[in-house]
Amino acid sequence: MKSIIVTSTKPYTGKSGIALTLIGMLTDLGHEVGYFKPYGTMPVLADGVLTDEDALYINRTLARPAAIESICPVVRSQGFVEALLAGDPPPAHDGVLRAFATCADGRDLMVIEGPTEPAQGAAAGLSVPAVAEMFDARVLLIDRPKPNDLPEDALAVGRQLGDRLAGVVLNGIDESRLPVTRDRIAPFLAAHGLPVFGVIPYDPELGSVTVAEIVDALGATVLTAADRLAGTVESFMVGAMGQEKALRFFRRKARKAVITGGDRADVQLAALETNTRCIILTGSLPPSPVVASRAEELGVPMLLVETDTLTAVERMDALIGRIRLHDRAKAGRIRELFERDVDTQRLMAAFGID
Repeated sequence: MKSIIVTSTKPYTGKSGIALTLIGMLTDLGHEVGYFKPYGTMPVLADGVLTDEDALYINRTLARPAAIESICPVVRSQGFVEALLAGDPPPAHDGVLRAFATCADGRDLMVIEGPTEPAQGAAAGLSVPAVAEMFDARVLLIDRPKPNDLPEDALAVGRQLGDRLAGVVLNGIDESRLPVTRDRIAPFLAAHGLPVFGVIPYDPELGSVTVAEIVDALGATVLTAADRLAGTVESFMVGAMGQEKALRFFRRKARKAVITGGDRADVQLAALETNTRCIILTGSLPPSPVVASRAEELGVPMLLVETDTLTAVERMDALIGRIRLHDRAKAGRIRELFERDVDTQRLMAAFGID
């Protein structure tokens, strides 16, 4: 049985989506594919079992799902963190290997989702190099290089893994950066022993969220246009200037959320004159009746939150751009981009897969 370990250099590079894509592709090629995630960081309870949220979802997409208690044997919950800090020993590798054997039973191929970044899992003995050694498998590295910089994250992981690294996929690259990524960064990595199987462009739809998801994430109260929460938001902007400047500023982006103080009627009205999907009012300050009436007329939800602007910005920053697997349309789009922009034959050959 062969395994592909999918890991990444940093959070939000699309690792889980690519793992799900590989499972679908390999299944369509006639393989019996299983899934395993030795170390999870998104704890969730399912049928009384603590597991990882993404692992739970991917496992449920399989034609023959594995037992919930086996798909992610080590989960970084708060209790787990406190136990390790108190001196409790990390989980025994034998337990991880037994869980893997359960998930791999009857399969001829396994997709193993590794840590999100090189250091993750180290305290539990489940860093990227440790996982590769434990399962005697090669690694597919997903990276999103920083703009106008060297791909040092990928180089560092490549040096850690040595021959265990099969190659790299560069994912989520802004359109303006595609030429330099394809023509300079990819050859640079190849020259340093890191084959690049493909360069996938950034797709704004993949990182978008609905207004309803924003409401849930911020614990917001919907003040207007409650029937328009299905609209998608691709970015957010902070309004803290005068109305005239705000109008020019807000015209730069479409399908956005605007975060501003509840007492800034001028900024709110400017936002309503542009392509705005929702307005987030901070500080528990509701809008004036004039602004609320205009928002209702235009069908723009106004969301009231108790937090200050900085906290709202931090939460939105964590929300926007994170690809959510639990959306079949987005999962299908990820696979479409992967098959279009990645040399899948060369990738499969690197893992010895027909």
